[in-house]
Amino acid sequence: AFLRDLGSMNDEIVAHTRGRCAAIWGNVRAVFGSHEAILGRVPPLGLRGEDGRTRKYNAAFVAADGSLVGNGVFSGSTPKSLLPNYREFDDARHFYSLPKLAQELGVAPADLVAPFELSIGGEQRKVGVLLCEDLWDDDYAFKPVDVLKAKGADVIVNLSASPFGIGKQAKRDRVLAARTRGCECFYVNATGAQDNGKNVFLFDGASPVYVDGRKVAQGASFREDSVSLVSGLVADPPEIAKVHAAIVAGLKATLERIGGRKVVVGLSGGIDSGVVASLCAEAIGSDNVIGVTMPSRFNSATTRSLAAELAKRLGIRFLVAPIEEAVDVTRQQIEGLTGAPVEGLVDENIQARDRGSRVLAGLAAQIGAIDRCGVVFTNNGNKTELAQGYCTLYGDVGGAVAPIADLYKTQVYDLARHINATRGQPIPAGMLAVKPSAELSAAQNPEQGGGDPFQFEYHDRLLYQMVELRRDPEEILADFAAGRLAKTLGLATEETVVGTFFPDAAAFVADLELVWRRFKGSFFKRVQAPPIVAVSKRAFGFDLREAQIGARFTRGYALLKEEVLAAARDG
Repeated sequence: AFLRDLGSMNDEIVAHTRGRCAAIWGNVRAVFGSHEAILGRVPPLGLRGEDGRTRKYNAAFVAADGSLVGNGVFSGSTPKSLLPNYREFDDARHFYSLPKLAQELGVAPADLVAPFELSIGGEQRKVGVLLCEDLWDDDYAFKPVDVLKAKGADVIVNLSASPFGIGKQAKRDRVLAARTRGCECFYVNATGAQDNGKNVFLFDGASPVYVDGRKVAQGASFREDSVSLVSGLVADPPEIAKVHAAIVAGLKATLERIGGRKVVVGLSGGIDSGVVASLCAEAIGSDNVIGVTMPSRFNSATTRSLAAELAKRLGIRFLVAPIEEAVDVTRQQIEGLTGAPVEGLVDENIQARDRGSRVLAGLAAQIGAIDRCGVVFTNNGNKTELAQGYCTLYGDVGGAVAPIADLYKTQVYDLARHINATRGQPIPAGMLAVKPSAELSAAQNPEQGGGDPFQFEYHDRLLYQMVELRRDPEEILADFAAGRLAKTLGLATEETVVGTFFPDAAAFVADLELVWRRFKGSFFKRVQAPPIVAVSKRAFGFDLREAQIGARFTRGYALLKEEVLAAARDG
């Protein structure tokens, strides 16, 4: 029924072109009843896709003067050629590609690619119409752009649903500059949000126009805009501004979709909760955000006061829910059942679970019942913590959406500074200054130098190598052995690694192995995390698809480790 509904929308668009203009748009083309003949042949499998169900093409449609326009091969549409099957993309799972259709018909894929002839400004032009990946053909044997140019296309229209990612616009510009020489290209990118259950992806628009490999115009980011050959270039926002806009848009879209009119945010007094509360207030309004601080005897006066100050600056409702009494009840019950004292990580995790599963979940439900609207609570975790499993299941691994879980801790600080610079300093300066700490034990008191077990300037860069760049310990240790790790990580000198961050090579190696084991051993937590707003090159969730196989080290790593440690001892 939904496929037929989508098809009826084509009829509406076609009708609007009558006496007005030509239109090019993307839609699903489902094959019902019979498959059209193509080059005089009917596909033998006709109605079925490879899953035995209704065949579907990801297709571009062209209409003018109230009718669909053909290109000599297809009557009114053309299927997508290159179906990405990596990261978040699953095109090949759902759609039948043009090369597969060509194989079925016994012809070359190039035989099925042709431009559409359209009247533009009173002049007949040959317009090549592509869908997203069809333009990003560097890693494919079939090159649709080259085929269209060879068949006389002097205008290329690419209908794209390209998700935002840090550095993505620069990559688009490089690809478009190379692929659009000798023609005009209108790269029409989507706006809005989509999700796959585990990730929320934002589409940033910023649609450019290229003429002979040179960008001559570009639309606005994160909103619909009209762009033409003469509309000119707009200033490309700084990358951190795009991240900010993407997360706000992702939050807003997610809450709308799940019916979350209000949110409860746990306020620890640290930078993560400060940024999340600020983003929520921006996305849905301060009146719809409830901040709650949940102190125990381990929370410092500094972070307690910072939580209150943040709420005041944001103008959000502020609640205080001490947890010590409830946690004591749980401690006593567990000790009574086991006959052993509750201490260490067990005690710390009881506190985290009390905050998440009891207070935040209970408050969200109660406020929703009172206000008769949907109320959810947020996940305030960052990517550093999630990558290392430094979080508690059913405690801080909870909530309806994780706004900053695709930002490493240092990036969270960058975003906080940007928010303060552009939105009137809503985040107290003390939140940027206080040492990050879970404050779950006396040893973690930030007023006495305690805090989280990370050197964020180093570990964030290391994790970026492992997560985004898919590098393993052998490759990283090889950089260290060759004296180029600082350059790889973007640090000042090699002495920064051994000297500033670690006392010797043995400590560096031990930390490298610990980080890798934590990363590979904590997927069971990540798979239970809420949907993450994706902004990086590789987000946890259904972008980075993991398996619970634990940490492994290559044989090459073991040999190299022996060499590195022996050289350090001899030196």
